[in-house]
Amino acid sequence: MIRLTALLAALALNALALTGSAEAATLHLERVVLVMRHGVRPPTQTNADLAKFSDRAWPDWPVAPGELTPHGGETVRLVGATVRDAYRAKGLLPATGCAGAGQVTVWADGADHRTQQSGAILAEALQPGCGLTAPFSDVTPRDPIFGGYTTGPCSITAQSRALFPKPEASDAELAQLKLATDRLQAIFAPTACNGGPGVCFAKAGPAPAPFTGSLAEDLLLEFADGKPMSDVGWGRADAAAIRAVMPLHERGFALIRQNLFLTTRSGNPMARVILDALRGRPTSGGPQSGPDLKLMGLAGHDTNLALMAGIFGLAWTLPGEPDGTAPSTALAFELWSDGAHEYVRPVIYYETLEQLRTLKPAAAKILPLTFTDCADGPMGSCSLATVEAHLDAVLPADCTGT
Repeated sequence: MIRLTALLAALALNALALTGSAEAATLHLERVVLVMRHGVRPPTQTNADLAKFSDRAWPDWPVAPGELTPHGGETVRLVGATVRDAYRAKGLLPATGCAGAGQVTVWADGADHRTQQSGAILAEALQPGCGLTAPFSDVTPRDPIFGGYTTGPCSITAQSRALFPKPEASDAELAQLKLATDRLQAIFAPTACNGGPGVCFAKAGPAPAPFTGSLAEDLLLEFADGKPMSDVGWGRADAAAIRAVMPLHERGFALIRQNLFLTTRSGNPMARVILDALRGRPTSGGPQSGPDLKLMGLAGHDTNLALMAGIFGLAWTLPGEPDGTAPSTALAFELWSDGAHEYVRPVIYYETLEQLRTLKPAAAKILPLTFTDCADGPMGSCSLATVEAHLDAVLPADCTGT
């Protein structure tokens, strides 16, 4: 969170600018860095692996576990087209034709085929017919921009995981999670706690078992891919039921976001790429960046969104939506300038649950966000100097590795 004493000078400068000509000056959008989750996919486990949790056979999918579905690709295209149109309207991208060389770039996580495909679809949606590609690194074991470092002082080890804080849920939260667990039980295996087939989720204790979050999301994925309702939770789940069980999933991502040790180490490489790109500087790693950059897209995972939220001091809920990092959700960092000062405004692009399923309407939702304790710039933004000072304060300076 941006609450550090070292930031007071930058905040004071920002406040002074607001009282002068900056407030009345015309703002100009200079650059955007977009962090996007891939589109709709099946569960990452096979149906055989998942069979133990339910009392019925799991529905088939048109692709292998974890792969982007054809419908999932369209959810990416919809958000990408919305981003393109939004930034055409703001003058960042040309109204017609292709942007200049080096102005638009997309970089994908090479660890998964679904992120490679999502990056390619995003690139085409941002610059249709322009031949823009989405390269990725084939580094082994993984591109650190998306996966963090696997060695060195910023790698997350079993020993460091043992030191992670284990915040206990409040009574109110436990009550909500119990309701969600009971609803999930009724969908997956209604008689399992009485000796019937499937797994009894209540045996995990008062706090929900970690696997219930992913099982709740599996229902959302079935719905979002447009499966017949008879295949969504074996005909036992509708949109209301999905909203009822998703707190189990959201709690897990909230714990990631709130773990500053985890976020500032696992998310360190991506956060530095974002800052360098906003500054118009070359980035370390693969993404093309420099003074000519207008828009950079990073095609990754929901975990990347959670890590960036934790590092930058962001938290959001989407109005009426059960999943804050649903498939194809994109977090944008917009750099605005009044000619004298530069400001960063975070924005979320997302599809509603029903929109993921039907692809209608054909434009995604847009929700401006604010940084924690720093929203006194134009449009609720924060000065770039303050954001940079915050990152310098929270990101370990010795993060190196592979």
